[in-house]
Parts: sequence; structure tokens; C-alpha cells
Amino acid sequence: MGRRERQWWGYSHPHSRSAVHLLFWLLVGGVLGAAYWWFRGRHAPLRSGPVRVAQGVVAGLAVGLILVGTTWRSVTDLGDAPICAAPPGEEWGSTAEVGPLTVSVAAQKVATWPETGLAMLYADARGLTVCRYAAADYYVGVVSKAVAGKRTTNFGDMVVSPRFPTVPSEAAALAEHESHHRPQWAVATVLAGPAAFPVAYGVDDFFFPGARNHFERLAGLAAGGYEWEGAGPVLGVRQVLALVLVLAAGTAGVVRRRRRARAG
Repeated sequence: MGRRERQWWGYSHPHSRSAVHLLFWLLVGGVLGAAYWWFRGRHAPLRSGPVRVAQGVVAGLAVGLILVGTTWRSVTDLGDAPICAAPPGEEWGSTAEVGPLTVSVAAQKVATWPETGLAMLYADARGLTVCRYAAADYYVGVVSKAVAGKRTTNFGDMVVSPRFPTVPSEAAALAEHESHHRPQWAVATVLAGPAAFPVAYGVDDFFFPGARNHFERLAGLAAGGYEWEGAGPVLGVRQVLALVLVLAAGTAGVVRRRRRARAG
């Protein structure tokens, strides 16, 4: 019998491949993604060459964004970031009101580390002023020039605001409101990966726009500048069309599976 050659790296070993795949799904798809791969994905048949190439490209982009965000957040020191003030000279959320770094807040920061890093990279690239809302240990990237139609956007432990209120009490309320999205980001990231929260928020906002959005209601409507409009969904032409397409796609998938089962 010939001597079996030792591989110079361990990925060829089945256990090594499984560990790499499991780590990938934990990073990209969270606990639910890893569980799905463990119980179903690893037993799936091998895809065709073009499909595997496409999957590799998407996987590489996802991991690349996570690594870039994680690295940028790690090397960015915001310890000396100024306390947000509006207008200049009148501080709110001052150092006297700094909230304690609890276990919960620390866990939220760690869970949203990559997303926050990407937001900080964007702020640095745009030359935005970054200040800290001390009461919640939360960062605000202020766009100096307001742009019509632009919305305040939250990324984990940071919010990018196209226009911050000039009244101190209103500014503090808005920052407090946005900081309530941080635990939402953290929970969604742990459960289903970094993209889970924006996807869930977008779907929710599509059917429950504005003040009807469940995430905004949990964060506090008044503090976010929303007025109560009701709790029910908005079912316009776009929403009905989307539901019809989803139903049609689901039905087609069920029919295709049954045909394969009969053929097998």
C-alpha cells in the first residue's frame, strides 16, 4: 500500500471543512443560519460549477464587509469624541450624565461591532463630525448639510443624521430614540447575522411605514419625531402585488418539490 500524503493544510479534513462552514454561517447568518446549515445545508447535494462560483463570490463579499467593519471599528478610537452639543456651547447628555457601561450595553456593542465599523468608515470617508451621546454611550455622525428626503439612519452603535435638531431637549430625545435601535440590531445580528436588522426593518416598513413600523414604536415614536398614525398595515398596490408574488413563488416551490418526490 502506498503511503498517504499529508495535506499541508487542514481544510481537506471533513471536520475542518465543517468547522469553517459553521463559523462562516455564524458570522453571516447568526445562530439561525448556522443551525440551518447544520441540520440541512451540510447534507444538500453539491451544486453545479456556476452556482458554486456565485455562492463563493457572495460569501466572499459578505465576509469581506464583516472583516472591514470589524477592523475599522477596532482601530478607530472614539474615546475622545466630543459630547454632542446643540447648539454649540449648550451640552446635552453631558459627562455628568454618562450612563454606566453595563453588561447589556457591552454585549450590544460587541454584537454590532462590524456594522458600527462600516458606519464609522462611512463617516470618516465623508468627513462627518462624530460626537457621543454620553447618556447612552452612543455615537452620532452629523451631516452638516441637510439633504431633502434623507432619513436618519442607524448602524448598530452609531447613527448617521442628515440634520440634527438645534433644540437641546429635542436633540437628546432623538439620540435616545436612536440608541434604542442598538439592542434591536444586536438581537437581530446574533439571531440571523449583520444584515438581518435592515432586512427585517425594510420589510416591516414596507407594510407598516412610518409611525406604524414596529421597530420605531418600540424605540419611542414621540422621541423619534413620529406622530401616531395607527397600528395596522398599509395594503396598497405595491404591498398586494408583493404578497401575490410571494404566494406564487411559494406555490411554485411546493409544486416543484412534489414533482421531484414523485419522480424519485
